[in-house]
Amino acid sequence: MAIFTFEPSAQDAIAQPRSSADLGLSGEILLYDARWFTRIRWCVVSALLGLWLLGLLLAESSTRTFGVVLPRFWPVLVAATLAVLNLISLEWLRRLPTDALGEAVIPNIWFQIVSDLVVLAALVYLMGPTDTGIGFAFLFHVVLACIFFDRRRSLLVALLSAALFLTAVVLSESSLLPRYSILSTPSPVPAIIPSAFTLFVCGVVWYLTSSISEAVRRRGFELDRANARLRRAAVEKNQQMLRITHDLKAPFSGIEGSIHVLRQIHWDSLPEGIQKIIAKIEARSGLLRVRISEILTLGGLRSDSSAREGEHPVGLCELLETVREELKELATQKEIAVHIEGAEVVVDRDAHQLRILFMNLISNAIAYSSEGGAVELSLEPLPGGGGRVEVRDHGMGISPDALPHIFEDFYRSREAAALNPQSTGLGLAIVRQIAQNLSLTIEVSSDVGVGTSFDIRIPTGGA
Repeated sequence: MAIFTFEPSAQDAIAQPRSSADLGLSGEILLYDARWFTRIRWCVVSALLGLWLLGLLLAESSTRTFGVVLPRFWPVLVAATLAVLNLISLEWLRRLPTDALGEAVIPNIWFQIVSDLVVLAALVYLMGPTDTGIGFAFLFHVVLACIFFDRRRSLLVALLSAALFLTAVVLSESSLLPRYSILSTPSPVPAIIPSAFTLFVCGVVWYLTSSISEAVRRRGFELDRANARLRRAAVEKNQQMLRITHDLKAPFSGIEGSIHVLRQIHWDSLPEGIQKIIAKIEARSGLLRVRISEILTLGGLRSDSSAREGEHPVGLCELLETVREELKELATQKEIAVHIEGAEVVVDRDAHQLRILFMNLISNAIAYSSEGGAVELSLEPLPGGGGRVEVRDHGMGISPDALPHIFEDFYRSREAAALNPQSTGLGLAIVRQIAQNLSLTIEVSSDVGVGTSFDIRIPTGGA
């Protein structure tokens, strides 16, 4: 059995791309990163508390043998300060407005970065800024600033980091405050050497990271602009197709009207050969009328103005009964029985689009079933709300190589075209568009010569 699942993709609005001068991230990404930053901070709080517990549990003499003096007081104070700042940041993020997310998240990120840098400067001073490599912890914030902001703003973070690091070094090496270090033996290297090296590494990291980040963002914005142009071109192409197709509708209506007049008034006086020619014209005009109608339907579904006419409670069982009644003549012609099983399930969706979707799926199931067979429609509620509808036939089936392509415009496999030459190849393309509009998931499973099943999942709530 071959299985193919169609997942709906978001219908992106055609918005104007941002200027290449604005190299910040989008509001959603900034919000995600800000929350991720708070999770990292909890890890730091846990590490400080672990350091504090080790200082309480281990005797100083045992740690000095390893050249380390574990602190007994200040880690819990720094951890508590960091935890309070983190709670403030989380509450701030929770209260952010959703209508201007990008502008609202940036002050929160600045608060997190600046407060972290101040706490980090105190931590660097307490651990020994020149005795240990703790000063390189400033690199974490410098790199994050390069990701969050443009080069000018990330440079401000780098300069603030350098200033706070130098402040910690000056306070540690001067007689203004006591000198702290977690090393039992202070480093004999002059303080200026590790300080200069730390500042040099921070500067190099900022330059490289900000350059790469800016280049990546510029390329991303260029791709966004190209994508926006492609979407606009697709909309224009769709509108042009609708105009041309609509213009073709009137001539074919005239042809069909003329044929109707011939049949009603002059048919008996026409030679048999002329009658056959007119019958062929009538059949082909009918096929073109169906194709024009489907193109207009698909184009209308793809346009922004008619993508959704409104969501209201829809009873799926009642809807399927309506569709079965509309397709009764087609089913009778092939002696196909259409069965509906399951209790009523109500969903909030566009009833008009759901009707079109099931009209196409059920008519396909009838068309590709063997004469005297059956089409089974079953429905059931989904555990989290919404409903599931399965449309199953016992017909020719779909080959595994054709299955991934059945939702493409005008696609027809050789077997399907031979069995149903009147098909336009647009029915499942319409189904695909409606599934995107309404956020439906469709799973197709098929066995060649056994039958095909379309499993449609309609989630609860809006799309």
